[in-house]
Amino acid sequence: MTSIREIVASLLLCVLVLFTVPAHAWTTYRVKQGDTLGRIAASYLGYTASYTLQELIEDIARINGITPANLSIGQELSIPVIRQEPIRPRSVRKQKDFPARGIYINQWTAGTRQVFTLADRMRGYGGNTIVFDAKDVRGALSYKSAVPGAHIGVSRYPHAVEDIAKLVEYLHLMNLHVVARVCVAKDMLASSSMHHWRWEHEWLNPANPEVQNYTLAIIEELCTLGVDEIQLDYFRYPVDTNTHTGIPGKSRSDVMAEFLSRLHSLTSSHGILLSLDMYGIVIWQKSEDIETVGQDVLKMKPSLDIISPMLYPSHFSADFSGIPNPADEPYLFVSRGIKRLKTLVGDEVIIRPWLQSFPLRVTTGYGPGFIKEQIRAAEESGAVGWLLWSPGNRYNEALTAMEELHQKTRSGGLQSGLVIQ
Repeated sequence: MTSIREIVASLLLCVLVLFTVPAHAWTTYRVKQGDTLGRIAASYLGYTASYTLQELIEDIARINGITPANLSIGQELSIPVIRQEPIRPRSVRKQKDFPARGIYINQWTAGTRQVFTLADRMRGYGGNTIVFDAKDVRGALSYKSAVPGAHIGVSRYPHAVEDIAKLVEYLHLMNLHVVARVCVAKDMLASSSMHHWRWEHEWLNPANPEVQNYTLAIIEELCTLGVDEIQLDYFRYPVDTNTHTGIPGKSRSDVMAEFLSRLHSLTSSHGILLSLDMYGIVIWQKSEDIETVGQDVLKMKPSLDIISPMLYPSHFSADFSGIPNPADEPYLFVSRGIKRLKTLVGDEVIIRPWLQSFPLRVTTGYGPGFIKEQIRAAEESGAVGWLLWSPGNRYNEALTAMEELHQKTRSGGLQSGLVIQ
């Protein structure tokens, strides 16, 4: 039976997310010299229900029966304003053992209403979490911010999310856990504009105090923008077969653990969860892997709430652990990885794996069954929740898998966490 909570959330979604212009809710603006419809819309975007600037331009044009080309000085325009102040979302605090089940959203999807379409469908099948790109490997933030200008001298950059406050607030209205993914050491923008920060090619030197302060500033800002969790990715050195840091007596794992401690102090002060995407291979605890990438589970675990090991079967090399093609063993590598990690962290840190939602190297049939096997492995091996990764946000197979599991759960045929909350 549908709960009151679900009904209310659905109504809010329809009003604020799926539709754009509430009837008879507007203010009046008089056109001045130099105005364009785009410039006018930009000044009001935060006060309207429109999610993108283009939506608001179209809404204003439709309401006033005009086109962007036929503005005239002194003309009065009705603007669909619905609030007196821009949205200021607040983080929703959760315990670290919250069973997050969700999908990754890149900034280009997050910048359109497709994010809400995917989120709504996922939510209907028991999903409860969206991980969106706040900063990807290209280095530019997905939203407008003064932080890059202050730290790397880049004040203008392309960004897909025009109103991050609406993104966070609308996802909260859908009763979803909102996670901001921040790529740290791999940063094309900063490495090209700040040469003395560069480690090699597109990688920053994580031991550089300025690099650390830049990352802290980004995360400080995100904490004030209402996200519920910060997820660190590329929080490591490149796989360059070296182990040096440029600092005598300090290993790469020392550098990363100390940096992580600073970040955890910041997120903890805001009551926000901190998670880390962990390079899957380091869970097997080979010293050469740990000291190359700098991710040492034992050193890092005191400064983490959640570890999300990237246990994509396709990313294990041929014949790893005697398996000819690991990509064809979706249960095995997820299960083994979680169990190995569990022996290292015990109950101190929550394990929430990234699962493969793309067909790379799979030869035995990629589809909903492949996804379900990974979910089953996660749930049977000690994980608390899971996340699905598709770089291009192609989730048809994953959502079908979630739907099938959800239907079995509701019919009593499967013990699974796929329930609507």
